[in-house]
Amino acid sequence: MKVIEPISSALLLTGCVYSAGISQNNAFMRSFGVNPEFSQPAIDKIFYDGGLITFEIFYNHIIYAAIILLALTITTSTFILYMALTKGLQSIKRIHPSFLNICTTITPLIPIGTITLLYIIFLCFASYQKGQITGVKLSQKFLEQCYWVEVKDKKDSTKACAFRKDRDSIWYYQLNDGDIKINSKLLTEVGQVTYLQPELNPQ
Repeated sequence: MKVIEPISSALLLTGCVYSAGISQNNAFMRSFGVNPEFSQPAIDKIFYDGGLITFEIFYNHIIYAAIILLALTITTSTFILYMALTKGLQSIKRIHPSFLNICTTITPLIPIGTITLLYIIFLCFASYQKGQITGVKLSQKFLEQCYWVEVKDKKDSTKACAFRKDRDSIWYYQLNDGDIKINSKLLTEVGQVTYLQPELNPQ
């Protein structure tokens, strides 16, 4: 178990990052009405986006744990000070050995490895859910603001609003009387992509 638990934790943590990145990409593409199966995001971008999401959740959990630990420390210190002021130092000396005995008895019974695995599993679900929320919010940003690009190939040139560049394609949309028309072009067929000044889309 001493060998299996760290390996399982590492694999699960990698799965958390990957699931968060895929969840964000899928929610993002669905917001534009595109089946995520048609998109081929680069694996490094998936891990980068998923890593940011997972780290943000883990960081928030650390903050919450620190606040709880601080609250417990203040409560314990207040209790000890109260006992010292009301019942004298002898009462603290009687509590101290019994408290240490309880801690010494309970500590070996705590399954640290199992708790860690359970937390990572919870982190995976939280990262997946957070990835979906982040993907939708990101798509709203691209729908509110047009990131103009000019895509040139051998035949013609297209000016449109880009919203995704994945492993083999560039995705863009064009507004026509309030309707959004989604298109993509393979990067192998594109001669040049010029990025222009972004503008807010008309409401």
